[in-house]
Formats: sequence, structure tokens, C-alpha cells
Amino acid sequence: MEKESINKKKIMELKEFYRIYIPALEIAMNDKEPLGSFSVKGPEYYIDDNLRYDIAMFLDKNEDYFLERVAYYFDALDHNFPSIQGKSMEKYAKELKEDIDKIKKEFDL
Repeated sequence: MEKESINKKKIMELKEFYRIYIPALEIAMNDKEPLGSFSVKGPEYYIDDNLRYDIAMFLDKNEDYFLERVAYYFDALDHNFPSIQGKSMEKYAKELKEDIDKIKKEFDL
């Protein structure tokens, strides 16, 4: 019984993270205006200042395949790479958006 409670708590934490992070990610992926001469606005730029530290701490402790792919995407944009792991930036972005849709459905966002 205790293990079930721990898992539910973890899921709630993840759901709360995605509730904040996914909308910021969607905005960042649609924003084509650079922050500076070579800087791209990542999802953290669109997160409320009061929540940014908590999100950063969550990211430090809970990296996964999806979040790693998001980091690759914004790093590649920042460096103006034409592709990531052999996929065009457009295809990579499309796959990320499909993953976002899956997460939104899974966590009812």
C-alpha cells in the first residue's frame, strides 16, 4: 500500500511539472524571435519567475528521454544546426510535438 502512495505522489509531481512545462515548451517551439544574436528562447524563458527555480530543480533530478530530446532541439537551434541525429530540424520538431500531444493526453492537460 505504501508503494502505491509513493507512485501516486511521483505521478502528481510529474503532472504538475508538465502542467507548467508543456505550455512553455509549446510557446518556445513556436517563437522564432531570438533572444540575442545567437541565443534561442527555450521553455524556461516562458516559465513564471516564481516557478523557474522549481522547474530547474525538477529538470536536474528527473531527466528522461523526452526532456533530453527537448534539450537537443534547443541546443541545435541555438547553434543553427540543420539536423539532429540525422533528422531535419523540421522532422525533429514534428516528432517532439507528437510527443507533447501524447503527454498532454496521458496527463489530461
